[in-house]
Amino acid sequence: MSESAFTVWGGVFAAAVLAVAALALLVSGNTGARKSAPDCRPLVEEARELEEIAAAAFTKALEAADTAARTTVELENAENHRDECDRHQVGAAHALADGLQRVSIEESAPSREPVGEASRAAMVAYRQGAISVEQLQTLWHRIDGWDATQEEQSHELTRLRAEDVEARRRYDAAAILERSARQAYEIAQIAARALTEEAAEAAAEAQEARIAAQKCLRRSGRLPTQR
Repeated sequence: MSESAFTVWGGVFAAAVLAVAALALLVSGNTGARKSAPDCRPLVEEARELEEIAAAAFTKALEAADTAARTTVELENAENHRDECDRHQVGAAHALADGLQRVSIEESAPSREPVGEASRAAMVAYRQGAISVEQLQTLWHRIDGWDATQEEQSHELTRLRAEDVEARRRYDAAAILERSARQAYEIAQIAARALTEEAAEAAAEAQEARIAAQKCLRRSGRLPTQR
């Protein structure tokens, strides 16, 4: 239910409560009425109790609608953040893949790769994950053929790997937040629908009780007959 609809509904509730209060005053102010007239006090009291129940149900429904609206915005923000993190993750992965490809091509050139069995063994160990980039760099510093270009590439790969890991971490965190926001949104929507239906049912019961009390008062002569 929209906020404007709730505002109108709230006005109806207020008018109904005032109407029941007026009925109660009519009953209390006519204690000396004819003995043959029907006793409308139980009906008026029931109408007043049902109006209070309906008003409380309306308040709960309004709060649930506000919560549903807030969780809708939160879900949209969480989805946008997740999508942004996904784009950064894809970009970081592509940058790392490009960096690894460039290094692989240059390493295959005989003039750029350190020579000797020690160098080849170090590279095999690195590719198998047995040693890190920093350890490989330390080994190559001790082997002929290591130059500033290879050192710069090593630092660049280290940076790209760190950015790739951080991008993945941020995406995973954003995905968790998005799932949590979606769950809160779905729960809020269900609660808002249920409480709105409950408030509508309570309002209908209160209206029936109010009409019954009014009819009783008309029969007793305490309320003018409608024409």
